[in-house]
Amino acid sequence: MRIKTSSELMLFFPFFAALCLEAFNVETTVYCPYQKMNWTEARLYCQKNHIDLANWNTVDEFMLADFLLHIEVQQAWIGLLRDPGNASAWRWINVKSGKGISGGDLSQSSYWADGEPSSHCAAVKENSKWYSLSCSDGHGLYCLENGKINYYSKNLTWYSASQYCKTESKGDLATITMRNTNELMRPGWIGLHREAGETWRWIGGPTTDYRNWADGEPLTADCGFFNPGKIKWHSGACSDELRFVCYDDDMVVVKENRTWENALKHCRAMEPLCEGSSPCNHTYDLLSLNVMPEHQLNVNYVLDRIYGATTEEVWMGLRFLGGEWWWTDGTQLEDEGTLPDCPSRWEQCGTLSKNNKRNLFTRDCSERRNFVCYKLQGGDQAKPGQV
Repeated sequence: MRIKTSSELMLFFPFFAALCLEAFNVETTVYCPYQKMNWTEARLYCQKNHIDLANWNTVDEFMLADFLLHIEVQQAWIGLLRDPGNASAWRWINVKSGKGISGGDLSQSSYWADGEPSSHCAAVKENSKWYSLSCSDGHGLYCLENGKINYYSKNLTWYSASQYCKTESKGDLATITMRNTNELMRPGWIGLHREAGETWRWIGGPTTDYRNWADGEPLTADCGFFNPGKIKWHSGACSDELRFVCYDDDMVVVKENRTWENALKHCRAMEPLCEGSSPCNHTYDLLSLNVMPEHQLNVNYVLDRIYGATTEEVWMGLRFLGGEWWWTDGTQLEDEGTLPDCPSRWEQCGTLSKNNKRNLFTRDCSERRNFVCYKLQGGDQAKPGQV
């Protein structure tokens, strides 16, 4: 795992603080820009300048926490969102497509801070104004019973309060109108709530457009941020402006159609990005990828990264030479049976399919398609004499 100090990277990236992490054997660089943005702006920034907002599939959360604390960042947006189709579910952003969310439900993850995540429910406070609070908080409640509002000094969550009104008072949490707002004299839940992707609405009973929100309310906490001090996630209003974390890796998906040989030349001619006055110690090559089963995470990650390629298959650093399949880094293809032992003289270059589960294919080296370059570190350059 490569680690570089923020000061070294600051020399080269004057507007960033950065740390390098390793994920799926792919070297990943994490950036925390100095400016603050809302969640949507932060993601657009990351997609424009890097790959996307960071998530736990691409970074090490403990090293990230140490890094953010070192640069005195207490809260930072990450690629975590409430599912618009399921208010109780939270998922990582879909890095593959660059839009929406994907993966399993993270709402029960141990990374959430106590009381998180939650939907948002309305309660009256001492000033008779309404506030959007975590539905898991405990408060008194107002039930609407036969057109009359009654107050109960219980300490219940919003959902328990709603059930209490149904079972104990044969009503429901109160719907508030201009006519009965003066009956709210004590702190307690009312029947107004909001789920992800939806507007605030009343539970059961008649609906009304009347609102009496306090200044700055209501909250709409549908985006996730990271607290490095506690290594916990929190839900926040997507409109809040926070620092944020982007990530890059060492792969470059080149959306130009070239022959295999020209793709190789393109990668090896790519100019390395040197950090300040430090000497460059890396070069680029066509991506070599070992597809043995224990490396399947590598394949899955690369498949996500090539999703945006304009060709169905992309050139990999795989070539048939001297009766064997070789990667451009000088290693042999280890998974026997993946490719033919004796391919036709025209189909002696390897591609990776972004949709076919077979993944690797042999193709005519003179065909033109997109390709993937990979940054080699220090002494990892391709061994001469192989490809």
